[in-house]
Amino acid sequence: MKLGLTMKKSKSIQILKQQGIIKFIKYKLNKIIDKYIKKINKLYEYILLIFLIYFKKTPFKKPYKFILQTYAVSAHWALKEFLTYSGNLQNFLLYHDRHINLNNCKNNDYYVEFRYWLDYKPLYFFINKLLIHKTPILILTRDPISRLKTGINHGDSKEELDGVRSVNKTFNLQDNLNISLDRIRFENKNGYNINQKIPSLDSIYYMINVKLNFKYFSNMKYIKSKDILYIDAKELSPKNAFNTIKKLSNKLKFTSPSESDKQKYENILWNEFAWFLPYRLLIDNDILIVVADENRVFLDNDENYTYIKENLIDIKKYLVDDKNKLFDKISINIQTSNWQIIQNNEILIDKLKKYFKEFMIVLEEKVNERKNNLVTEEDVLNFLKEHKDIRDKLKNILDYELQHIKENRPDIIDSWEYYQKFIKLCNEEG
Repeated sequence: MKLGLTMKKSKSIQILKQQGIIKFIKYKLNKIIDKYIKKINKLYEYILLIFLIYFKKTPFKKPYKFILQTYAVSAHWALKEFLTYSGNLQNFLLYHDRHINLNNCKNNDYYVEFRYWLDYKPLYFFINKLLIHKTPILILTRDPISRLKTGINHGDSKEELDGVRSVNKTFNLQDNLNISLDRIRFENKNGYNINQKIPSLDSIYYMINVKLNFKYFSNMKYIKSKDILYIDAKELSPKNAFNTIKKLSNKLKFTSPSESDKQKYENILWNEFAWFLPYRLLIDNDILIVVADENRVFLDNDENYTYIKENLIDIKKYLVDDKNKLFDKISINIQTSNWQIIQNNEILIDKLKKYFKEFMIVLEEKVNERKNNLVTEEDVLNFLKEHKDIRDKLKNILDYELQHIKENRPDIIDSWEYYQKFIKLCNEEG
């Protein structure tokens, strides 16, 4: 804890010395706002829910199709996207979405989602009063050891000196690309660390103690529904996703996915470019170029591009050698009207070609650096073997929280290769 406080202090002093008092004050204000805005939002939701309970009202006038319980690093993003592809099935995230966001669900089928992280403690009494419609519960699962692996490798966008995450930053042609593309940081034993540039197995302590929620049984048992369905992350792989959603549509009574959209279900939503892309390049002060993955997955799921993404065209063939290793994996996007403005500007196009030649080199280096430092499930198991304290804690958590899955979907438990190895390890090590 002392280390974290020291780092924050040194960053403040650094801003004060390098950027002056105005930037220092702005940084401090941003930190205060970030700290309290979530608490204020949550308090608002609680007050609203209490009001609704008191007047015996529910915000859900129109019946929702089902209740979804999702857990971090379990393909929850992919599942939600696939559900959206199916007849525009809308999502309402209880305790996170505003009550007024239900307006988005008035003219569409929708479901209610609970997104579970370890520090998220819903008010179960309120939940049962609000969720008056009898519908199935769909619970997303994944091999716990694989979740730990992905949690360690996941990383986050780097926090800049002004407190802004680099994922939201805009760059220009004069920026140093080695600095601009240094965009990822990871957790250590105590959480996010600005100096942690590669995944750390020590963060397993943080994952189990703070970040990841394994409370499948604890979270499910309070909701009054006997119709409980489980879906495992493996069922959402590119090979299986389309058929999985098709089966779910029959069970949960929502529009079945169209064969014409099958390709969408085969996209890998979380790929090697996560946190590196989208990359925002501003030219001539007001023209935005956005580098994204080839399928523009990160753009489609970023509200910053909601109003322009339909007018974007990919201009990489004009700027990048098609023999580049990453050519088929990325897109360089610009609004059609802006491309018409700059496409005949030979001086600018030449600058962009030189810029993106270096950009592709540095991007490949950064992607490979991350790949080369990723941990595996076997690495996680070896760490747990050497650290009895956290191994025993995880074992006790899973023994309790997986009981309902073991009773009702033993096939899911049996399919978890690394969980089975973990249990064997615990039995052998004691």
